[in-house]
Amino acid sequence: MKALTIALTLFFASPTAQAQSNPRFVGGDISMLKKFQDAGAVYKDIDGKEVQPLAFLKEQGWNTMRVRLFVDPSKASASDQKEGAIQDLDYVKALGKSIKDAGLQFMLDFHYSDTWTDPGQHATPSAWSSMSATQLKTQVYDYTKDCLQQLKAAGATPDFIQVGNEVTTGMLWTTGKIYASGGAPTGGSWDNFAAYLASGIQACNEECPQAKIVIHTELHAPNDVAKFYNLLKAYTDVKYDIIGLSYYPDFHGNLTTLDGILTTLEANHADKNIMIVETGYGFEWQLGGSKYNFTSTWPTSESGQKAFTADLISAMKAHPKVNGIFWWYPEYTLNNIVFKNGSENWSNNFTSGYWNAALFHYKTGQALPALYELKTFIGEDTGINAIHAYDAQEDVWYTTDGRRLDGAPNQKGLYISHGKKSIIK
Repeated sequence: MKALTIALTLFFASPTAQAQSNPRFVGGDISMLKKFQDAGAVYKDIDGKEVQPLAFLKEQGWNTMRVRLFVDPSKASASDQKEGAIQDLDYVKALGKSIKDAGLQFMLDFHYSDTWTDPGQHATPSAWSSMSATQLKTQVYDYTKDCLQQLKAAGATPDFIQVGNEVTTGMLWTTGKIYASGGAPTGGSWDNFAAYLASGIQACNEECPQAKIVIHTELHAPNDVAKFYNLLKAYTDVKYDIIGLSYYPDFHGNLTTLDGILTTLEANHADKNIMIVETGYGFEWQLGGSKYNFTSTWPTSESGQKAFTADLISAMKAHPKVNGIFWWYPEYTLNNIVFKNGSENWSNNFTSGYWNAALFHYKTGQALPALYELKTFIGEDTGINAIHAYDAQEDVWYTTDGRRLDGAPNQKGLYISHGKKSIIK
């Protein structure tokens, strides 16, 4: 018996599916995906069926992917490269084009360094190390402009651009080093830091005027982060759209802490949207170096990781200016790299260690429940733009929670096929 399905021409309006004027974005920093796929990693859905990761993530409601960019990662230390500081411009052009070709939006994360940048390190690229602050301001503009021109030519035009990564303590040290609460150590200054931001933003606006600009900090000292954005207001040429935050409960505290800083930022910066541009939680053990332990609230298990994700989303929905959540390093898996055919081969020292907050299992490559939970930040319903009739027996079908069926659905209900929601009658 053939089942007729109808893809409905509807947008299901609900409080969780925000108005078109402020859409929500869900995705992940998938900067290592190309390396993993080039090494032969096999990705699977939760039922063990092999999938193509970008298409699969889109099917699960993800709509935006983030990728980092280093100036010259060949100059990074061997250990930093092993941890993932490998993304040069050619790498990012290729991965960015794959993202855009998959129908996803692309967030570009400029590090303005040869290696990792975070509150504890913002090394000036080796090729720029002898430049004065005035020269660095020009270099940031020229470098940003050139990168964006090349990305556009490669079919990888960014939709969101982070001008700096976790710039809570500035960028391009020593000249751009600051204290988030005000002032700067010897050799650095807020004026230099703001000038570097403004130069990068100018290049972004000229080359990608449609792209939203993100200023990204993290939350090791939430009160200082609030002061940081207040101080940035004085620099009127630093024009940006989105406050980006890193939030990991193991390092930054509970959701009450996050809720507090979000409330403050919304009150003080009503013209900005806010995104959680990095987050994650372990599914077998806590993250290395954890300062807090929430395993009694969210056990280190697959269900605990999903529970954290659900609680985070519920908390974020209470803040109307929060319109994005991005998972850090969801693509990590050693399936078919270290783990092959049920055996382990640790002679293939592919990365420096486990990343236990991924959304694919490191051994099997199977998607974890938290991956499917993320789409609820946007809402189950995503806009259907046409009416079609299909023979259900000819296509691949999924339930609305992302489970792939072995064949055509044989029960009445709502399913997904052809990238559209369909009703089996």
